[in-house]
Amino acid sequence: MEPLWAHDDSVMDIEPSDKGITLGWDAVKKHFEAEFRGITELKVTQAEGPHVQVEGDVAWSTGIANAAAKLKSGPALIFPNFETDVFEKRGGVWLLVSHTASRIPK
Repeated sequence: MEPLWAHDDSVMDIEPSDKGITLGWDAVKKHFEAEFRGITELKVTQAEGPHVQVEGDVAWSTGIANAAAKLKSGPALIFPNFETDVFEKRGGVWLLVSHTASRIPK
């Protein structure tokens, strides 16, 4: 995922289990590394969307994705998420600057 992201202090990430916002590339990278250390398997499938809008050098995508994760501690988690991603076109390349995923309540 690293090449997909902008590598500066403006990026942000919020995952379903987060209690706050992770800001800046260094923090986002560390956050993902910690998240992935706790799982042995992750499969994300698009259930709805993506719904993409582009305005100049900014684009955003929304949709619903189903996440299935197997934790190293044993249990499997399966849950749908609302997802929003924001991209900026920098030097002719689209880079992710914001990702938010929130569990859909049952």
